[in-house]
Amino acid sequence: MSETQPIPDDWTSKWTDNEPFEIHSSGSTGSPKPHTLRPQYIRWSAEQTRKHFIRSSSLHQLLALPLDKVGGFMQWARAQTWQSPIDITAPSANPLLSYTGGAKITSLTPMQIEGILNHPESRKKLLNFESILIGGAPISGETEERLLLEFSHIHWVHTFGMTETYSHFAGRVLGQKEYSTVDDTDLLTNEIGLQVKNPCTEHQWMQTHDLVQIKAPNRFVWIGRSDFTINSGGIKIQLETVEREIQAQTQWSASAFFCWWESDSILGQKLVLFVKKDLPIPKDWQFSSRYFQPKQIYTLHEIIYTATGKISRAESAALSVK
Repeated sequence: MSETQPIPDDWTSKWTDNEPFEIHSSGSTGSPKPHTLRPQYIRWSAEQTRKHFIRSSSLHQLLALPLDKVGGFMQWARAQTWQSPIDITAPSANPLLSYTGGAKITSLTPMQIEGILNHPESRKKLLNFESILIGGAPISGETEERLLLEFSHIHWVHTFGMTETYSHFAGRVLGQKEYSTVDDTDLLTNEIGLQVKNPCTEHQWMQTHDLVQIKAPNRFVWIGRSDFTINSGGIKIQLETVEREIQAQTQWSASAFFCWWESDSILGQKLVLFVKKDLPIPKDWQFSSRYFQPKQIYTLHEIIYTATGKISRAESAALSVK
């Protein structure tokens, strides 16, 4: 059996006594910050997840995310709310490798999914699951297609949310583009990005940097993040849009490269590409418009990830081999 994570000593008593919990954000877009999660909203979020995103014959979960982050914490909290079994394992790139339990539900990052798919034994164990939530980062189109082809019996949901919304407040079934929100959730957009309001935000508007297109009161399409948008010679470049275009042409893993920027005396910010060492780099970039072509390409021996599997761009860029 795989290694486990200890439950903090005070969690059980806090749950019993309806006391608030303090959880830190992942730190993917800045320094990790503490957030207070209140019991009544934790339980509300857990029931919304069960209602909207779970399709399983059993509520038995495998928890393979960090317990000190909101994704892992909310898995534990769902088990308490649902009064269901939960197996807890240490976070790793391939959490199924040594897992021998009978869970039917789990939550995974795209990086963990890639680790599972790349190993025959863990890939076989994936067949035992019925509902899997994917969160923490975008998932590549290639991986999404593979999951739908090889594991079509699993109800795959790519979730959308953050610490402040008690993990996810929306999700999209793989194969679809639109995210659907949970109950009692309102959406707006402004020049910064998406605004969201529901019981977990205590019915106060919360500003995000996520760029979306609202398709209906409870549905939207995600475009990228406004804090991952650069201004290069007056041209706005959305880094995640460029990454999706590159990935479609190269078939690189989403965890093996990223776009970032450098200061430039003429352009202000110039687009640069960081790629893991030994990946074949295209010689012809005509598949992309000239504005979206990297002005510089750097190789990396490693890429640094946050505890929740997101690329830490600035930290990783500092390791480049130039």
